[in-house]
Amino acid sequence: MPPESQVCLQQPAPVLDTARVLAALGRGGREILRSVFPPRNEAWLAQARLELYWNGTRFNMLIMPIAALLVTVAMSPWVALRTLALWWFAVAAVSFGTQYAGQMMFRGGEALTLAGLRLRSVALVALITLFFCAWCSMGVWLWVPGVLIDHMMLILLLACSLAGCIAVTSMHPALATSAVLVHGAFLIGPTATSHDGLERTLAALAAAFTIMIAVQGVALCLRSTKMLRLEHEQKGLVQELRSAKEESDRAKARAVQAGQARSQFFSHMNHELRTPMNAILGFSEMIHNKAFGQNVDKYAEYAGIIHESGTTLLTLIDNVLNLSKIQNGQMYLRESDVDLCGLLLSGMEQYETKAVEAQVSLSLEAPRGLPLVRGDERALRQILVNLLSNAIKFTPAGGKVNLFAQMETDDRIAFGVEDTGSGIELEDQGDVFERFGFGRHDVTTADRGTGLGLAIVKGFTEAHDGEVLLQSAPGKGTRVTVYMPAYRVIAPGALKTA
Repeated sequence: MPPESQVCLQQPAPVLDTARVLAALGRGGREILRSVFPPRNEAWLAQARLELYWNGTRFNMLIMPIAALLVTVAMSPWVALRTLALWWFAVAAVSFGTQYAGQMMFRGGEALTLAGLRLRSVALVALITLFFCAWCSMGVWLWVPGVLIDHMMLILLLACSLAGCIAVTSMHPALATSAVLVHGAFLIGPTATSHDGLERTLAALAAAFTIMIAVQGVALCLRSTKMLRLEHEQKGLVQELRSAKEESDRAKARAVQAGQARSQFFSHMNHELRTPMNAILGFSEMIHNKAFGQNVDKYAEYAGIIHESGTTLLTLIDNVLNLSKIQNGQMYLRESDVDLCGLLLSGMEQYETKAVEAQVSLSLEAPRGLPLVRGDERALRQILVNLLSNAIKFTPAGGKVNLFAQMETDDRIAFGVEDTGSGIELEDQGDVFERFGFGRHDVTTADRGTGLGLAIVKGFTEAHDGEVLLQSAPGKGTRVTVYMPAYRVIAPGALKTA
């Protein structure tokens, strides 16, 4: 084959990608800084690293004086006893000091603020670095010039120490970096400054070993960080599942409770609807059959009963329809300027007869000059009617029912009804405003009601952007206050200037 037809494929020689190396070093440096000065969103990771390190090494510092004693025994053939003693005392003092300081830092296990966590990280890294310097100083204190076996023993001890330290500090980048730098300095420094060829070879081997351990430390650090992140995500997932289960249990309990309340509601509604309907059908049939001949007065009496039963039936139907509109968001207000005092007086007159029959006294407290309210008069009247009806129904003979209205200091206007009735248990007060909700006093009352009154009160009040507050205690009565927002009050300063 002619030379010109030959194709020579040359592969480019592998070159070191400087940019990639610098980027990796930059990432490593940022990771080291974040392990000591974590951002807020990684505070949990820094805390987990500290706790993982401390839980795995909390008693190591108590063992290090024993290890230092064994080192002095091994080095005693070449190193003076005084030098060995000084080095051992230094290592023991730093070890016990580090142990005590670490116990103080991690005592209690309370949650730390971000600033407190950063301070603990800096303090721990400084303490452990101080210990590394004291321990690795054997490479200088116990170095005997010209004794090659002494140098080899020191390099062996420091190399083993570096491998062990990387194993226990790999979860914390700053601590692992401190271990590599301090051990590397005492491993390589003394032999690198020697003029002996063999010791320079030992320095090169120590440098290669240090680099190899550093790479292994990076791998361990990445693995432990991944493990901590997975554990954190798992804890978060478990917590979310637990919260979801608790919410599901609460929803289930609410659904069961709502189902029971709904069943009770329909049972009582059946009674409430059948009673007036039976009266209407029975008395109208007697009138139709002329059961009393020409006794007009008797027929007039029955007609009155029919009218009263029809009114009761119409009220029940109106309540159900009103609640249905409220629940479906179809409640529309026909707003006008409403005289609240006139409304209270009208309600008092409407229920005066029922109050007399129940042997309950009615009263009204309202200041002069009470401003008008912008709202739906029919809805406000329905609120008052339901509150009055409940108060009279659940107040025993000889009790009192008081209607009231007043201006609040925040320019809202409040009105409501207070009675001296049986009251409501604290645990039941949250349910009485719910649809089909009954208080415990309903159970002991013959005229239990339908469970719609206060639900309608709440719905009509919230339709006006107001709020309703119930205050009650068993045996002491109940006070229900409806607050209309300030923007619905016409001339809110009228009362103050009156």
